[in-house]
Amino acid sequence: MSYKINFNIELDCLDRDELLERINGQFNFVLIDTIGKYDGNRFKIKGATTISYPEVVDRRKEFELFDEIIIYCKHKDCMASKKVAIGLKMLNIPNVKIYEGGIDEWIANNLPVEQE
Repeated sequence: MSYKINFNIELDCLDRDELLERINGQFNFVLIDTIGKYDGNRFKIKGATTISYPEVVDRRKEFELFDEIIIYCKHKDCMASKKVAIGLKMLNIPNVKIYEGGIDEWIANNLPVEQE
């Protein structure tokens, strides 16, 4: 007989000010943009690395040297960053965090971006 199980995974999130602090400070982190040019997007947060969300888990070895892996997508309701974070956490990758505001919040606050 088949059955279902539930398990909970907590995801650590940071807000816009915390991300800006990391960008402007001496923090050892990687910022991953999971949007790319999806849905007409043309920008990424300045300094971010664009990796489509299905590829991030496969490329996880690239992030071993960083103290934090910060992932973002388009906006708070976008699921791409959450899927990536869950995948990495299930593989026991430490210090995965999400910037939930995404590129939409970042741009709305006139923060530094780069053309995608």
